[in-house]
Amino acid sequence: MSGDTFLVDIQDGIATVTINRPSQRNALTRAMWARLPEILEEFRDGGEVRVVILRGAGEEAFASGQDIREFREMETPEEWKHHSGIVEDAWRRIYRVELPVIALVHGFAMGGAFGLLAMCDLRYAAEDGVFAIPAARLGVVYPEILTRRIIRLIGPANTKEILMTARRYSAHEACEMGFVNRVLPKSELDAYVSDVARKIVVNAPISVKNSKEMINLIESGSLGVEGVTRADMLRHEGFNSKDFQEGVHAFIEKRQPEFKGI
Repeated sequence: MSGDTFLVDIQDGIATVTINRPSQRNALTRAMWARLPEILEEFRDGGEVRVVILRGAGEEAFASGQDIREFREMETPEEWKHHSGIVEDAWRRIYRVELPVIALVHGFAMGGAFGLLAMCDLRYAAEDGVFAIPAARLGVVYPEILTRRIIRLIGPANTKEILMTARRYSAHEACEMGFVNRVLPKSELDAYVSDVARKIVVNAPISVKNSKEMINLIESGSLGVEGVTRADMLRHEGFNSKDFQEGVHAFIEKRQPEFKGI
């Protein structure tokens, strides 16, 4: 448990974090945006968790976006800038956390929640999933950090359509454009995501962690000398780990490896 607005359940190295405001379609407040990356970073530092599943309470919504009631409290550009800074910092930190983060989507994923999904590593949706960024209807211009990430996922043409039309997209449309990894029947989604998490959690943590960072480095565009050096270090950390030795021995001995994350 992590307060009333987030529920945390940890089992066998898998942490399920539930956005817990079902009566508000799991709308996110500023306090929740500030708290969510802290939860993920605590998992990273604690060492018990290897994979995170992020979902909304119930099956009506992953999250309906920002709690609109807080918008009424912001009247000056400075207040809006402060609010945006909190949300953008959350997106940035969630994207960078070393653990793989899997999003499980039932129902609506709107506005800021679309951005939250973009920062996750894998996204699986039920057939009733609905995705949208209604920023154009509010006079909002999305920040560079998120716009760049969405372009990387679905390309500039799809990103322009999403931001300019502000229309809603079905789960199948989101999957066709590459935003969602897979769409499943509503009754099968939870079990499927749990199976994906279990497949990840039994693998070598250093391989999973360093592969995520490697992909993020490459996705960022120009690596430069420092980026290439870091990529080489990530690869050599795998070869120098005890888990690499364990993986090789287990393969030769035809048994399941027992990875320790070292």
